[in-house]
Amino acid sequence: MMNRKKIGVLMVVYLLAVGILGRTLFDIPNGKYLGILNIADFYATSCLAVLACALFIYFFSKGSPIKKIMYLFVASIIIFAGFVVYFYTSLPAYTYEEAATKVEAFERGSGKSVQVQIPEHREDKLGVGSPTYLKITHYTYYIYLNVDGEPVTYRFNPLDGEFEHAERRLMD
Repeated sequence: MMNRKKIGVLMVVYLLAVGILGRTLFDIPNGKYLGILNIADFYATSCLAVLACALFIYFFSKGSPIKKIMYLFVASIIIFAGFVVYFYTSLPAYTYEEAATKVEAFERGSGKSVQVQIPEHREDKLGVGSPTYLKITHYTYYIYLNVDGEPVTYRFNPLDGEFEHAERRLMD
């Protein structure tokens, strides 16, 4: 009886550890992209998949408790590895600074005097699109420039690097 209780506690501790480690794995690159990554969908879906596996293994798998824990261990590693690989291979192609450099190079290519204005506040740098489940981000960057003394704004898609003029203006 005591052995079964220890195994149950071990399973709960393992699931908590996997949940915390999983959150950390998805959160690592988020700061580099101004916090625009959709980590909640990836984290919640992977945790739900692990939980569903744990319930399935616990209730429907035959074998000793140790064998069940080993099944859960392998299943959780496979599930989180799959989601983490998909997440990291789907990261946006551009950070805000890289986007600003690309837009600046585009404007300089026409022989104009260009100065990039980087806003202090995160809200001024971002625009929100429509959210989609398991899409890495639904945000766009706003890049503010002074081109030959005139303010110019571009809306930049960090996923594919496409950008276009925008009507938004930087408030001082």
